[in-house]
Amino acid sequence: MPDKKYVTIFLEGRRIRVPEGYTVIEALWDTGHDIKRGVGCLSGLCGACAVAYLEPGGKRVKFGLGCQTIVKEKMDITVMPFFPSRMAKYDISNMEKPIDKLLEIYPELNMCKSCGFCSVACPEWINVSKVMSYLKDGRYEEATEMMFDCILCGLCASRCPRGIAPQIISLFVQRAIEKDRPVPENLRNRLKEIEDLKDEEIWGNILKMDEKSLKDFCEKVRKESD
Repeated sequence: MPDKKYVTIFLEGRRIRVPEGYTVIEALWDTGHDIKRGVGCLSGLCGACAVAYLEPGGKRVKFGLGCQTIVKEKMDITVMPFFPSRMAKYDISNMEKPIDKLLEIYPELNMCKSCGFCSVACPEWINVSKVMSYLKDGRYEEATEMMFDCILCGLCASRCPRGIAPQIISLFVQRAIEKDRPVPENLRNRLKEIEDLKDEEIWGNILKMDEKSLKDFCEKVRKESD
């Protein structure tokens, strides 16, 4: 069996050796770091493990997710802390045409100068600066489509010199747009079934099943659905 290869990295100022091919999170675990915050799905979806890093010979700090960024020889890495962002309080269920209140709820949107710092920081390669421009111009549907892959990591907000939190503003816009859409009939019916506890007895029986009974039940349901 070949010897395991190692790389030397700088993690928050400390020089450490970790196996080649590890992600930043795996490197932290390998060196005995007890990570409680900043680890979520480990699949690049939740945005909890934002990191900043400088590659060897590089001149610009890059951003990514710790569970997806592979360590390289002499890479300089720091784990980003939670970045506080202003989240306005509102009850969207009781708002008429909530999208019309965007600038009232988030007036800082008007301060965006499209500098592009937010776009550079985004680990999902979203053109966040363009999204902000679209929102200012009232092009809400286009902006929402562009933010579909947003994982709410907050790196865009951490780079904004105007203190704007694009991920939070975009979240409000998505909620506002969806509130004004008609609810599909099949979804409306399913929500009513949930409210009426239609499947309560079925789930109660499932929770009491042993492993064999559960497998048999799942196989029966699968055959019935084919």
